[in-house]
Amino acid sequence: MRYTLPNDSQKPLYQQIIEMIEAAALSGKLQPGEKLPSERDLSQFFKVNRSTVVRAMDELHERNIIIRKVGSGTFINPQKWGLFSAPRMQWNQTEQPRAFEEEYRYNLANGDLPLDLYPSLQLPEIDWQLLLEAEQENSASRFGTKQLRKAVQHYLKESHHWDVDLHQILITSGTQQAISLIALGLLKTGDAVAIENPSYFYSLSIFQALGIRIYGIPMDHEGIMIDKLDELTHKHSLKMIFINPIFHNPTGKVMSPMRKKNLLDYCERKRILIIEDDACAQIKFENHLNTAPLKMQDRHDNVLYLSSLSKYLGRSIRIGWMIAPPAITEHLANIRQQLDSGLSSLPQFMAEFYLQHHAKHHEKTLQQALKMRAYQLHDWVSEHFNHALYFEKPQGGFHLYATLKDPKTQKKVEAKFAKLSAKATKSSYFGGDDTAFRLSFANFPISENKEN
Repeated sequence: MRYTLPNDSQKPLYQQIIEMIEAAALSGKLQPGEKLPSERDLSQFFKVNRSTVVRAMDELHERNIIIRKVGSGTFINPQKWGLFSAPRMQWNQTEQPRAFEEEYRYNLANGDLPLDLYPSLQLPEIDWQLLLEAEQENSASRFGTKQLRKAVQHYLKESHHWDVDLHQILITSGTQQAISLIALGLLKTGDAVAIENPSYFYSLSIFQALGIRIYGIPMDHEGIMIDKLDELTHKHSLKMIFINPIFHNPTGKVMSPMRKKNLLDYCERKRILIIEDDACAQIKFENHLNTAPLKMQDRHDNVLYLSSLSKYLGRSIRIGWMIAPPAITEHLANIRQQLDSGLSSLPQFMAEFYLQHHAKHHEKTLQQALKMRAYQLHDWVSEHFNHALYFEKPQGGFHLYATLKDPKTQKKVEAKFAKLSAKATKSSYFGGDDTAFRLSFANFPISENKEN
């Protein structure tokens, strides 16, 4: 079978081949990991010189859309690491709803709080006129209400002994909005950024949608490995690094104080901006554990700090904050204003009330409740998988990370999870391979187990 490229196209033949292969990969006609025909076969298929195919394949390889394996051939890249293509916002493609969602006795893939661990908020009467007036204030719609920013300021002082200037606080509708604003306002198509490998950042579509290349940096027991970061920096000219240093998702690791210092020093020298996501630092199970934000050690405005109430209040109150230099908060607030005309005052009021009257008590409640569930999940995994998985007792957060002792036992371990009616999240979802699992313990059924 042969295919003749259209003669009326103004694009060079090699670019037409690139676009056809990209389109086939995006549509699913070419599956991740699928082997491509040889360059000779492709030249015959497209009726072009082999040199044209070679040029197209070289560029696809440079963009990481294909990978080459010596002695095996050329394959569609099964992962997103380093992928670079033109920005794509395919909002017209919607996912079909599932007719039936299987129920599990142990849903260890659900990282949200169960209903019984949400706070019982008794909100005071709301003066709607004051809320409406607050929305009319220019600074409130752009940066967040002054009352909420003051509440965040006080919360950081109480929880971390951290003094933050009010002008450095930008209220967001959550961490994902903050990441989107950073990607839109501080990066451009083709830029390279680094994230931990594995990392929940890998699952976000914003980077690929904007044509930003992401590269994974291995971790050890102290956190991100600086020597591996240095290799990537020299190879790809990294612009930013996105990290989740405290109770990392999915591994649950806490970056050591020395590794924090080394990372700060390195990124300051190389002028790499650090984006720090602090999702649940207050949910620690031992008081001696150092969960201070990396941003607190930043003396050169080289860290943008992100946090939110999503892990504490669920998805109904989407409020978070960014700590950044005023010039950056101003720039990103202007972008947000053009996109959605600012923030609503009602969720900000609710977040302010929570921070002022409930946060301290609720965090202690979560520490106790999640510690019990974490330790009971640890015992459950020990009982059923001790022979097959490496894992450690969680120090805080929401997740226990378990790695296969022998990769050859993957199918057997997955079958055991299925037999126990347990659902876990494979590490491939976070950019790793399928040799590890994230087990979330917030919804572990403690009523069926002994209390510790």
